[in-house]
Amino acid sequence: MKLYDIKTGALLLMMLVGLASCQEIVTYNDGYDDGMTSTGVPTITYIYEVGDTALTTPITEGDLKDMIHVTGTNLSNVKKILLNDVEVPLNTVYAKAKDSYFPIPRVVPGEITNKLVYTTELGEVTYDFTVNVPDVEITGLANEFAMPGDTVQVKGDFFDLYGFTTDGSGTATVTMDGKAVAVDSLTEDYMSVIIPSDAADNSVIAFTYTDKTGTTMTTNLPYRQTQTLIWPDLANYSQYGLWAGTSNIVDGTGTGQPEALYGSYVRVTGSYSAWSWNNLPCGGFNLSNADAVANPGNYYFKFEVNSATSYPFYDSGSFGYLFQLNSPTSYAWNPSSESSYNTYGKWKTIQIPLTSVANAGLSLGWTNFYFILQPNSDWSVQHNFANFRIEKKTF
Repeated sequence: MKLYDIKTGALLLMMLVGLASCQEIVTYNDGYDDGMTSTGVPTITYIYEVGDTALTTPITEGDLKDMIHVTGTNLSNVKKILLNDVEVPLNTVYAKAKDSYFPIPRVVPGEITNKLVYTTELGEVTYDFTVNVPDVEITGLANEFAMPGDTVQVKGDFFDLYGFTTDGSGTATVTMDGKAVAVDSLTEDYMSVIIPSDAADNSVIAFTYTDKTGTTMTTNLPYRQTQTLIWPDLANYSQYGLWAGTSNIVDGTGTGQPEALYGSYVRVTGSYSAWSWNNLPCGGFNLSNADAVANPGNYYFKFEVNSATSYPFYDSGSFGYLFQLNSPTSYAWNPSSESSYNTYGKWKTIQIPLTSVANAGLSLGWTNFYFILQPNSDWSVQHNFANFRIEKKTF
């Protein structure tokens, strides 16, 4: 036999053996389901909070930005998801055939249908689901006695949902006495405005917006309501019959004293022993507001407070800073009852329901007002109080 024939035969034998071997290879992917394949129109069985991994409690409603888990069939290959008339961005969706995960968009719907419409390449399904849309919250200025030209925080939430913007391009407006007020900063839960340099005392800042029902709403926040002050001229304290605490009255020009917001204020500094009774300014004033007497539930007791950075307020329980307003029964102001409260050297406005402070009711004419410190442990403090007032609620 020729050498060529021997080589050719050997090569042919190797090819046949190789072919036989290939035919015996097992394909382990045969019948494998990666869970991504849909074969028909989508269906929705239940919706769960994404944290409910055991799928124990189906939900029928959710809040903005909640992450939800939709279960059913044929949920992959998503083309569009609507909650009311708000489209869910597809880049936030992770969908398989039996499960789909996505967040509820932080958007106020133009039309409320309380429906989830889920569309894939193979069809569409509608499911009853309510999105809870919050109302805008505007609850006050962080410092109602901020100076003209200052930037001040607006307390509240959900500002961005209702058309407030920093460049004035939104549908909401902020005005004072009919003039535009600039929005300095804006996030989901933070807004600050710039008080106009010519702002007058006893003004109102108006926040106008369209609510989720399409109704135009206005929230009015008071600014520097000097007409409501209990002690408007504390430097001349004799007119208020102050029989104690006059040494605590300062004008803001001394070393370490915060700048005065409106005349003199009360400054409490030093060390005080546990359970000691310390009369701060105690006296009274002439109450002439008949509506506050008749309808105290419509009013707040307000003041500004300033704590040095190293001296937060203590958790004082039912003691600490006490107010007695036309009553022998004290109201204990304890801003640190839940967490430590500190203004870090900034003036902040405090508002308390008047009915809580004036717990014995009010009457016209001379009204006693006592301010007392009785610490529940040894205290070292640098705290300041200004502009005690009775002010009508505006919202």
